Amino acid sequence: MNDETNQAKKRGNIQNSFESDPLRFRALVKASFIAIGADVFLIMLKYFLAQLTGSTVLLADALHSGGDFAISLTVLISIVINHHFKTIKWAKYAEIIVAMLISVVLIIGSIIVLANVFSKDPSGFVLISDIPLVVAFFGISVAVAFTFMMFRFKRMVGEKHNSIAFIAESVHTHSDFLTSLGVWLTLLLGYFGIHIERVMTFIVGLLIFRIGVMLFLRALTFIDVWKRVITQGKKYISVGYQKKAKDVWQGFIQFSKKIKSGIPRKLILDEDWILARKMRIFLLIILMVVLLYIGTGFYSVQPYQTGVELLFGKVVEQNTPGPHFHLPKPFGEVILVDTAVVARVESGFRTNWAENIEEPEAYLWEFLHTDGKFRKVMEESIAITGDENLIDGNFLCYYRITDPVEYALNSENAHEILRSLFCHEVHSILAYYHLDHILTSERGAIQEELTGNMKKATKILPIGVEILSVHMQEAHPPIAVVPEYRSVASAREKKNEIIHKATAYANDLLPHSRGESQARILKSHAYAVEKKSIAKGRSRNFLLKKEYFNKYPAVQQVRLLWEMLENVFKDKAIFILPHNAKRRFYTFDSKEEEYKFELEELEQ
Repeated sequence: MNDETNQAKKRGNIQNSFESDPLRFRALVKASFIAIGADVFLIMLKYFLAQLTGSTVLLADALHSGGDFAISLTVLISIVINHHFKTIKWAKYAEIIVAMLISVVLIIGSIIVLANVFSKDPSGFVLISDIPLVVAFFGISVAVAFTFMMFRFKRMVGEKHNSIAFIAESVHTHSDFLTSLGVWLTLLLGYFGIHIERVMTFIVGLLIFRIGVMLFLRALTFIDVWKRVITQGKKYISVGYQKKAKDVWQGFIQFSKKIKSGIPRKLILDEDWILARKMRIFLLIILMVVLLYIGTGFYSVQPYQTGVELLFGKVVEQNTPGPHFHLPKPFGEVILVDTAVVARVESGFRTNWAENIEEPEAYLWEFLHTDGKFRKVMEESIAITGDENLIDGNFLCYYRITDPVEYALNSENAHEILRSLFCHEVHSILAYYHLDHILTSERGAIQEELTGNMKKATKILPIGVEILSVHMQEAHPPIAVVPEYRSVASAREKKNEIIHKATAYANDLLPHSRGESQARILKSHAYAVEKKSIAKGRSRNFLLKKEYFNKYPAVQQVRLLWEMLENVFKDKAIFILPHNAKRRFYTFDSKEEEYKFELEELEQ
């Protein structure tokens, strides 16, 4: 900047920028307002393009144009203060304060831009080849041309009115021109899938930081901070070191000039080179914009998709997988529908598909779903059951797109229509079942009924989908009453336990009693049969004895005699004594102690 300023001094013999000629003052103020208006236009244009494409590099370039606006405002303030308040001692510090505040804002903004380069998701630095990108490319081309015109205007004003401030501002606008040109190249490469957005955003952030620092240093220059520092430094640094430092600085300047002179003019986009070829450049940009616009008509259909091609809003073709071409917007449009993908509708919750989410160890009934992969949707999940209880349920419905035209065009959002229908069916069916049945035995029946109802409903609605299956992912009482429900369930289980124990005792006791009673009945029958059989046997025995007694009376008499004797002397001890005994025949009881004494007496 100092080099170009020095050259301008040589060309126009520029005086101090704070001379207060009224005509010069009015011309500089008018030029300042034009510069400020141009900077505001560029800021709005670049910010609009950034919002249109979602490009971070365009947003950073808009902030860079904000630096131009700050510098233009600072120049205007310095001109006004110098003209109206030149007799007041403190007036010259007004520009310094404004410049310092603006420089601090720019430095903070540049730090935010640089931080986003490293912290923002990579998708924020990827451009999509569509109509907004072509519009942004055309818009940034306009911004580049406009910035180049403002660079020439500011330099012309500075040279005409001998204003160092305007010449310095023109140098900065030239750097803004180069920055916008870099953004132009970024958009062009991004259209063809070559993404340098992150690198260019970093470069623009550094340039914004440089503008803020240079503006801050310029403000310090007005209060002679550097002169005071150098004056104080000379007291502590020897002349030899001062000379070496000056030689090093001059060598660095000469090295920069040598590098600059070795680069071809068309590579550094010299002003004369651009002006000599301005029509060619303009026609080339127009041609590129047209070609890029036509290029947005090429598209590719993936193997799992069907391309619905529209011409002036009317369906003209359904394309199979492969490369195709259509008239670009606003004449034609292509809607890519995932017809070979099994999609799903969630009722009562939403799934967060981000990969860096930590899931809890277990999804309990008490889990609030503030963290983890699933987020509750209470207005969908809470339903009334058939026994007038509340239940919190999560359901899934899997479907496949069968008619891409109906799915994409017959409704604004077929997926959300299907979700509303699914939530309605879930609430309707749960209203017929008791809470305990939903939680235990009727889950399969509910799923089957939901599947059947959804298939019937989708056949009536023209949304072009086929229902595959419905699943009850989770069902439990509302979170607020889970502890109470667990208490009731525990009491119910305790009650059932007691009932089961009593039933088990009854089931054990009754068969046992029935078995004992049956055993007694059978014993009594056996006893009766036994007695009858004994009686029959005895009667038969008596009859046989009678028969044989009559047949053989002598034998029977002997038998009867001996039987009579056996019966008479039963349990008796019989002793037969010698012939000289007083008695020859004695009988005693079978007890040894009773007849032993009597035998001894008899023997005596």
